[in-house]
Amino acid sequence: MLEVVDELMTPGCPQCAVKHLSAMLYWRANTPLVTPSGVSFGGSAAILCRTYLAVAKINLTEVLNGYRSHLWYAVGALVAAEECALELGGEDCTAKTARAARLPLEERGLDAVRSALVTLTCGCVLHANEMAAAHWMEAQRELPGFSLDYSDPIGSIERIREEFFPEAPAASTEDAEKGGESDMAKAAKKAPAFLKKGDGKAAQAACKGGKCKGKKCK
Repeated sequence: MLEVVDELMTPGCPQCAVKHLSAMLYWRANTPLVTPSGVSFGGSAAILCRTYLAVAKINLTEVLNGYRSHLWYAVGALVAAEECALELGGEDCTAKTARAARLPLEERGLDAVRSALVTLTCGCVLHANEMAAAHWMEAQRELPGFSLDYSDPIGSIERIREEFFPEAPAASTEDAEKGGESDMAKAAKKAPAFLKKGDGKAAQAACKGGKCKGKKCK
């Protein structure tokens, strides 16, 4: 079994970014109304509020996968959703749902994650465009500094793969005798300058779980 490396903040996780871009592609294929975060969200501020709910839902699911550090990040997203909804001038389902999911998490922590997810699912309908925008925000967070194209998620995925996970060349006899290197280790060495920052963490750039051989990304 691959080991889960639970770190919310890293120099960058290409594999995680690919996951979120793929999810974004799925949701975009199920809605005609999607615009990137920070642009217009279809002209509705309410969509942005519900997108924060979607971010919370994504990260609470990450918690269930073993990434406990995402718990309080999810709570923060719920706070953002509630504040955003209240700023619009009314305590609509978004604000009520965010509060109902947040309070038990603050009181019981990990024990309240599943019930919070149920509250989010039942309390406010999250549309495909909101889920797509949330995964776009997560992809940007997971790979800061790398230029992602919202209009072309497939192209962005392929550029990430070319940069971090190039096709490994055939192993030479010398490599075989030395035991060779895993593809993940080779990808780690290819970390670009914007992720290295001179702090010796270039190997972490391959992915959160890939900074050491044999570990697992989300």
